[in-house]
Amino acid sequence: MGLQQAAHHAQCFHGIWSQNCQMHRLFTQIKKAAKVDVSIFVSGETGVGKELVARALHAESQRSAAPFVAVSVANLSSELIDAQLFGYKKGAFTGALHDSQGLLHMAHKGTLFLDEVTSLQPNNQVKFLRVLQEKQYYPVGDYGNLREFKAAVISASNLSLEEASEQSQFREDLRYRLEVIHLYVPPLRERKEDIMLLFQKFLERASGTDKWVIPPAIEAELENHCWLGNVRELENCASYVAAMAVDYLLQKSDLPDSIGSKRLVSQYDEGVVDQVGNKTISAGTIEQALYQCHGNRSNAARFLGVSRMTLWRKMKMYNLS
Repeated sequence: MGLQQAAHHAQCFHGIWSQNCQMHRLFTQIKKAAKVDVSIFVSGETGVGKELVARALHAESQRSAAPFVAVSVANLSSELIDAQLFGYKKGAFTGALHDSQGLLHMAHKGTLFLDEVTSLQPNNQVKFLRVLQEKQYYPVGDYGNLREFKAAVISASNLSLEEASEQSQFREDLRYRLEVIHLYVPPLRERKEDIMLLFQKFLERASGTDKWVIPPAIEAELENHCWLGNVRELENCASYVAAMAVDYLLQKSDLPDSIGSKRLVSQYDEGVVDQVGNKTISAGTIEQALYQCHGNRSNAARFLGVSRMTLWRKMKMYNLS
């Protein structure tokens, strides 16, 4: 499938290219969600583009002229998260050599994006919950300086807030503050029609040329790879090819060794196998199971080999009615 053919049905939404119906539905949801000033949670596997979705929400909102401030809280200490979010006064702790405004202040009247929000430590969760409730906060070590918080909050994680709450990793009251609207970004394996479209976009951008010729056998290798790293892994693959290919006519030897080593499995017989070998169920699999079972959820759950409660939780996570 050539780029011209793919682009005929493709849509670019704030830098997100897709010709997949699930993604086009997500674009519509983003436009609707951005019109209301509420907290939004974006879920999806690693590498699907959750920050791009957050940026699209900001761009579609009335806050688009104000700052978009992003921070990943993964692997940060509790003290460092406080310092980054709230700012601090000079001398508040060892190493605080000057005053710092903090990300909450930087995002004032704009959008604050908290990536990997389920990594927040329990004490940080309590403090941020109070910020969302009171719309006020103090910088670290400056408790006479009460500041207002007027930014919109978008958060994201590859773990759903419901699952994190059930596993006692996340406060349920904070979950409901953050998840007024839940948007789900499907993995690349559920939108195979995007693989070649995106690969060619990334390849042309990395190489600065559109002279590439991709034989059907190479397309098949790319489309049948499971892409555990999703769009990020696909972009890395294109960058590798742009640097290492001998000629514009691609050969199998031009691809990274990992391509072809992890192939897609049947969603119906095996589920979808993730990086640790766990069995998961995709939104597309659920939709097709419900169609085959004429909408009967009990029969669909038996068809998928899960409990009715598990099916209900998955449907809620994927926003399936």
